[in-house]
Amino acid sequence: MNGLNLDFVTVDVFTKDTFGGNPLAVFFASDRQAASLTEHQMQSIAAEMNYSETTFVLPPVDPANTAHIRIFTPKSELPFAGHPNVGTGFVLASYPEAVPVTGKLELKTDERDGSQQRFMRFEEQAGLVEVAVTLDAYGKAEKARIAAPRAFEQRSGHSTQVMAKALGLDVDQIAAQSAGSTIVSVGIEFPVVEVTDPAALAACQPQIETFEQLSLNALSPDSQSEDVAEAFLVYVYCRTGSGEAQGRMFDPLHGIPEDPATGSAAGALAGLLAEQDQVQGGARYTISQGEEMGRPSRITVDVVRHKGQIQRTHITGYCVEVIQGKFRVPGK
Repeated sequence: MNGLNLDFVTVDVFTKDTFGGNPLAVFFASDRQAASLTEHQMQSIAAEMNYSETTFVLPPVDPANTAHIRIFTPKSELPFAGHPNVGTGFVLASYPEAVPVTGKLELKTDERDGSQQRFMRFEEQAGLVEVAVTLDAYGKAEKARIAAPRAFEQRSGHSTQVMAKALGLDVDQIAAQSAGSTIVSVGIEFPVVEVTDPAALAACQPQIETFEQLSLNALSPDSQSEDVAEAFLVYVYCRTGSGEAQGRMFDPLHGIPEDPATGSAAGALAGLLAEQDQVQGGARYTISQGEEMGRPSRITVDVVRHKGQIQRTHITGYCVEVIQGKFRVPGK
């Protein structure tokens, strides 16, 4: 059987500069190609690209939406992630002809500043993800804002002692008020843990053996799971100012030793910070990441908290296009 030739574009996400941010590969599949493209092939392509995530733009199930988006790390599929949605929205706004013929792409005017936006809805495992891409005065895609598909949730994670061991830190480098990790989510779960300062953040050395002994089930300090979806990962952060934080994300069990920008984790972290700050109304948090990797990233998260509940989470970032290409998928 003949193989497939898939068009793709790569972008650096959460940055204005090439070689910064988090790289993403976005593959386009026509109706005919999508019908023959298997999950195994998508996973193999993601492993070959070896980016933190790779997305596939497929025809939507509901023509009221723009596309069905599948997201893969080098080792597994994700129900939702931040930088893949920001980057995929940016790419489709830049290449509207790549939107599936059965999908819907809208051009709207932002009432706040009069800017033009391309508005999309992505079907994903975690739910519908709304994306608004701001266009500059020349109609070129500039930045993308996504709405988290699920409400903010949090639960207790592993203890301070376990987190210090997993990160190769001394116990006193974990912030006293954190009491270990908190597992938070706006679509996908992340254990997050606060460290005392940027020096402690830079000193993190993930201990793979400890990661392998843990899972997202924190009922005991040794709760290893055979399910890759439950494999342990951690987002470490420290506060650097009012409304500002610096983070690092380690996910080696999903094939991501360190991630230069993690939008979904930043969105969940902003919810946690808004809870800690007892925000009433709206708040904006700016989270930097990737400095230690030489890929500086900047993630903006806007949250609305009303009557003690996070009502809305928006994650925004700039993107830069890097590569256009064609990927040859061997026949079966």
